Amino acid sequence: MPRNKAGSVRERLLAAAFEIATRDGVDAVSTRAVCADAGVQAPSLYHYFSDRAGLIRAVVDMAFEEYFHRKDASALTDAADPRARVAAGWDAHIAFALAYPGLYPAMYPTSGPLSGQVQQSGALLRAGFDELEQAGALQPGVTAEVAADALRAALRGVALAVVADPGNEAISPVVRDALVQALVADRAHA
Repeated sequence: MPRNKAGSVRERLLAAAFEIATRDGVDAVSTRAVCADAGVQAPSLYHYFSDRAGLIRAVVDMAFEEYFHRKDASALTDAADPRARVAAGWDAHIAFALAYPGLYPAMYPTSGPLSGQVQQSGALLRAGFDELEQAGALQPGVTAEVAADALRAALRGVALAVVADPGNEAISPVVRDALVQALVADRAHA
């Protein structure tokens, strides 16, 4: 089979799995449904992904690529205002969770080992708070470590809540604003 056709089959399989996972959740991604949506036979899926778990890992990897792309775009917020910077990062994370409700829980599981992408996401969050700590922009007594851990815990909790019930979306700015106020100093007093 020519390489370009092999690549297109893999891409169709990934696209089908990604769409099913986004819409219905990772548990709905079955080899049968993916192959039917991609218009290929099951052996093709196993050729590219070895098994369903490999396909799910590839889909989660794609989701993290999109997540990091969106986070990079949100970093363009006014860096001079630390509170706005933290709030923009929060909003980008929640917007991603709402855009990919079926994938978000697989990306940020509540138990088990953390993926390299989750660790990378945490490292980026911590680096941002390290910068704020060095600039004296955190509340007195709040360290970058405490700020990153607090924000990560609250953010994932809120994201999972709004994914489970989008009617809960109004809690996001309430929790975000309270946490930003508790962690980041007011610019006028920094």
